[in-house]
Amino acid sequence: MDAVRLIVAMPLIVIGCLLAAAGVVLLRRSLSYTATATVHRTDVPQGTDASHHSPALLRFTTRDGRSVEVSLPRAPGYEAGEQVTVIYDPAYPEIAQIASPLRLWLLPAVLAVAGVAIAVVGATNLASAVR
Repeated sequence: MDAVRLIVAMPLIVIGCLLAAAGVVLLRRSLSYTATATVHRTDVPQGTDASHHSPALLRFTTRDGRSVEVSLPRAPGYEAGEQVTVIYDPAYPEIAQIASPLRLWLLPAVLAVAGVAIAVVGATNLASAVR
């Protein structure tokens, strides 16, 4: 039994499993707590282009029926009346964020895939250490 490989393998397996689990939890959470929000007001500062990041007021209803208003200090060029998807924490829906592919899919997927890859490397080291 190779002790060095064993010492390397165990933390890799644990870290890989934790990262994969975090990716799955983030993916599930981002898909479970989304809502469609309506942009009610955007304040475009005088002398600036509306395509720049400007404040916006969003209104949406949570799954449990609460009506929520969120003021976002920097929202990319949305117009009043436009509908956007937001991600929110059911315990604190007033800190919702506009959903993007990065937040919905990319970050959780990268965490899950990286976690599985690290766990596989750890399991490979463990298998060769036991031989």
